[in-house]
Amino acid sequence: MNKKEPKPLSQILKESAIRALWLVVIVFIVYLLQGCGNKRLAAVEERYTHNSKVQVNDNDDYSAVNENTKVYQVQPGDTLYSIAFRFGLDYQTLAKSNGISSAYLINIGQNLDIASARNYQEPTVRQVVTVVKPKTSSQAVRRTVQSTNKQPKHKPVTVSQNTKPNPKLPKTPKVSSKPKTQTEAKPSNSQSAKLVDSNNPVKFWIWPYMGKVERSFVGTGKKGIDIVGNVGDPVRASAAGRVVYAGRGLRGYGNLVIIKHNNSFISAYAHNKSIDVKENEIIKAGQKIAELGSSDTDSPRLHFEIRYKGKPTDPLKYLPKR
Repeated sequence: MNKKEPKPLSQILKESAIRALWLVVIVFIVYLLQGCGNKRLAAVEERYTHNSKVQVNDNDDYSAVNENTKVYQVQPGDTLYSIAFRFGLDYQTLAKSNGISSAYLINIGQNLDIASARNYQEPTVRQVVTVVKPKTSSQAVRRTVQSTNKQPKHKPVTVSQNTKPNPKLPKTPKVSSKPKTQTEAKPSNSQSAKLVDSNNPVKFWIWPYMGKVERSFVGTGKKGIDIVGNVGDPVRASAAGRVVYAGRGLRGYGNLVIIKHNNSFISAYAHNKSIDVKENEIIKAGQKIAELGSSDTDSPRLHFEIRYKGKPTDPLKYLPKR
């Protein structure tokens, strides 16, 4: 039998190169086919800004507000503050326009008129001036003469140094020099009202988390700042106040905490891993309120907002420079 002659090295290399080339072509075709058929892409919505269509990732849009919404029905977990926050309204305006008392109590299924809240104006108060006629000089003189002619019914009693005190007079209660110890219980509703239900200015603001500011305030869409960090790091209250919302009922915010500081200012803390406070809880500046997380976002971060009378403002104007 004749043995086959071995192929020359050049031919072997040529055939190997052809096989490798075919393999690359096949892999590339498979990749293209998978890309065309893949429907698991990031959620994208279309918005119109200045008459030009732009694509916005859903994770970048915080609680997009439909300006055409006229009526909102209260859902489980809602508070008046969270509804006002959702529509960019002052909670006081929302309450007044819907006839809600200062207790701000709402019921599940209740319809709130959002359109009237957007157009609400404080009613003008009519001042009624009462004119009082001054007394004539003759009347004043007559009353003065009558008062001077009247004699006192009893002579004044003078008390000498030896006069004993009247035993019937009540004794002055003794005041203890030792003050009573106060418990460290949470403030009652009346005490909390004094703290946050007032027009007193916020004494100071602190950073809720000392991380890198990845995204600055732009007013629309991005209504605050984004601070990147590590999952589980503590998120702290930027100022003293009362928790008026703790939950995840607002799209795009994840686990959200809203704190009321006075009648004008609230602050919001979003994307938390967990929430450590409850609604109506009084907290101090710097107190831990949550743990940093990535709820409703693609990476660990804290989204932080400060709103003045319902409108987003730049938090960097209030936070200390660093």
